[in-house]
Amino acid sequence: MLGKVIKLEIQETFRSCPTCGYRDGFHSSFQKEGALMKWLLNCPSCHDTFDIGLTANQQLESITKKG
Repeated sequence: MLGKVIKLEIQETFRSCPTCGYRDGFHSSFQKEGALMKWLLNCPSCHDTFDIGLTANQQLESITKKG
């Protein structure tokens, strides 16, 4: 279960965590909302979760049938 998701609008790049300043990249997580699969970015340092508007385009049916 994800905690609070922080929505951000990216102007040019999203390289460092706006909460803690961590600069070495993000981990990914996915959250299903209806037919949409949101692609979220997680800071490995402070663990905040960010939604910058990315979605995964692959159909969920093909993912769930493999497991």
